[in-house]
Amino acid sequence: MAEPKGQVTVTYYGHCAFLWETSQGARVLVDPYRNREDRYWFTRMFPRIPCDLGLITHAHFDHDAADRLPETASLLRMPGEVCYRDFSVRGIGDFHSNPRGNTPNFPNVMFRFEADGLRFLHIGDNRADWPDDVAASVGEVDVLMVTVDDSNHLLTYREVDSLIDRLSPKVVIPMHYQIPGLIPDSAGLLPPDGWLATHPGVKRLGRHITAFSPEDLPAATQIWVFDPSPDSLAAPIANP
Repeated sequence: MAEPKGQVTVTYYGHCAFLWETSQGARVLVDPYRNREDRYWFTRMFPRIPCDLGLITHAHFDHDAADRLPETASLLRMPGEVCYRDFSVRGIGDFHSNPRGNTPNFPNVMFRFEADGLRFLHIGDNRADWPDDVAASVGEVDVLMVTVDDSNHLLTYREVDSLIDRLSPKVVIPMHYQIPGLIPDSAGLLPPDGWLATHPGVKRLGRHITAFSPEDLPAATQIWVFDPSPDSLAAPIANP
């Protein structure tokens, strides 16, 4: 009998920031956030989180707080592949979504994280209409982390649904939406509740961390909504 595969633990720190931890204890953090002098999106600084590798999908302030990574962590923010201990990461280069026509051809890297028999895709702020070579590089996905909020800040509901239809993931995790206590109304984001209401199989976890294993994935696509980590809400105050 084949031995059961391990687990990948996922922790949500708000916005598009997640930590993957493999069964062997490797830790990969993606898209830590910060404010900009003229953009106050976060009431708290990004917490100090131990990790082995940091991933940054693109050079916008709400994704690229590289200074919050540990000094000992490596950093990947370009297309390429990293294999370390019991995980692999593939950075797939494409372009940021452009809903208002003001960011044409702005680079974005989607990250495919694979460990313990599980395949995750974090799209950053990527567009939905991928060319064939990008789709081929992405391949099959078990867990999709996708940007969605009721302001359609980056993607429309139809675009998000088209990605789900294309990839047929077992789990979809929404990100990049308004979070009370962390992201103020002035940021212009909204919760994803309107989009969630259009879908069956929505599971509000009521926690910021959960473990994934291949044998426990749902048979049909579910949408899992995380709470933000208490570490994010207790981090030092970020002044406007």
